Amino acid sequence: MVSIVEWCESNWGFSPPSYVDSWHFRLPLFWITMWTIGEVVAAKIYKDVRQSCKKISLLHCIVAFALSSVWLAYHFVKSGFSFKDYVLTSYEFPGTFEHHILNISMSYFVVDLPFAIAFHRTFIVHHLLCIAAFMAIQGYLRYWPFEMDFMAWETSPSVAPSHLKQYMLDWFGQDPLESDKQMQLLMGGFNGVFNLWMAELGGLFFHINRAFQGTEWEMPSRGLFVLMFTFSRCYLWPMYIRYLYEEAARTRTAFHFIGGGLETGLFLTNLHFLWKNLKPILKTGRLMPKKPRYYHREWLEKHPSMFRAASFFVPKDKIDLKRRASYQSSKDLSMEEELLSTGSKGSVRSRSNGTKKSN
Repeated sequence: MVSIVEWCESNWGFSPPSYVDSWHFRLPLFWITMWTIGEVVAAKIYKDVRQSCKKISLLHCIVAFALSSVWLAYHFVKSGFSFKDYVLTSYEFPGTFEHHILNISMSYFVVDLPFAIAFHRTFIVHHLLCIAAFMAIQGYLRYWPFEMDFMAWETSPSVAPSHLKQYMLDWFGQDPLESDKQMQLLMGGFNGVFNLWMAELGGLFFHINRAFQGTEWEMPSRGLFVLMFTFSRCYLWPMYIRYLYEEAARTRTAFHFIGGGLETGLFLTNLHFLWKNLKPILKTGRLMPKKPRYYHREWLEKHPSMFRAASFFVPKDKIDLKRRASYQSSKDLSMEEELLSTGSKGSVRSRSNGTKKSN
């Protein structure tokens, strides 16, 4: 395995800190490189940076949700179809599957942060909080400028040579600050993976809705997005944060307080995004307020099965097109609006011409 310290000394003439040879720096360097290559390839394919960013964001969402789902399903079955014995912030070994899942997502947010600054500034705080949370979980607060130790690293258990984790040492390296058999632990692997799964559950439906915009299935995809985003942010996330607070109150360690604070920040940013999507719906009483007046009822009229499903949540009087005496098709309404707009322009033009003639 090539030493980064030795390479810098021989090629650049300076010696970086010894811990840059650790998996803490090799692992994110690898995944940041992978996401950067993905961004470059996507930009060349779609010829538009904004579109390429959306495609890479979709890719991250799918990868993160799929990997976290597999990990959670495996441990759920392994533990006898129950998570009751799991502790959210228990310690794990680095180099494991859950560590790669967390590092893949952290590296994505690092690569996507410049694009958020350039194009989507509302996501800057979200990305910074995600990076900070993933860094705290993986133990990066041990390094400068924080230099915070959350446990006695000298008592870290040894890694079994026959385990897959030992194989990871060949590439990602052993922390030089520890002995040959000790490694810095991954703090809260289950915590990070569950948080990622919960966040991407709503994110996946957001991307599905964005993919169906302008198509026949835009309305149901929008409904699913609002439903799943509300479920994950208003039920799963508060329940998850409650357990974090309970552990922080019980253990009273810096790591638990920092983790709880960062998760609260992420929760609030997600609630803000949810409110931005719910506010127009609550104000107008319509799932897609920008659509023509009878658009929703016309769509349900064309899809009887969806009409029956919607009738469980909304009274039939409000969604049945036949019960509306004032019904006018959305095409006719759009034509009327167009005629009115051209008529108003014509009247303004005639007034201006009359003014010129009088002058």
